[in-house]
Amino acid sequence: MSTKSAPPRTTSLEYALLGVLDQKPSSGYDLRKVFATSPLGHYSDSPGAVYPALRRLEGRKWIAPVEPAPQSGRRRRELQMTAAGRSGFLAWLCAPPTRDEVVRDLDGLFLRFAFMSQALPPAIPRRFLADLEHLLSIHLADLERYLEVAGEQMSLT
Repeated sequence: MSTKSAPPRTTSLEYALLGVLDQKPSSGYDLRKVFATSPLGHYSDSPGAVYPALRRLEGRKWIAPVEPAPQSGRRRRELQMTAAGRSGFLAWLCAPPTRDEVVRDLDGLFLRFAFMSQALPPAIPRRFLADLEHLLSIHLADLERYLEVAGEQMSLT
């Protein structure tokens, strides 16, 4: 009997790193600067978050060092997305939003949408928004039904 485990789940931070690397190869230090100085500041720019995420992506063979490494100045190791990483990144971008994501992970949906225009034709982000609008309307209707049933027992805050 095989005890093969499921592949590790890719985190939002890892996808955010892939999205930045999709724009251009960068060092870990450069990636941390992007996270510290852009709307991606929602994610930690801490070395204790970024470098382990990069190691996981490298271990999964989704990123690899740029070869040959630059010989000038500090020896920063620039990383780039591999074909496998690009495939995983595109699969994530193209996945339709789910009801569970609408309820539990709107930030992840917004992150996915933010990177779509750099990698996909316009029809895919439009479809994503239409699907998201539909799921949000369902969720809103569910919340309104819940309020009708439980509203009197709920606190005002």
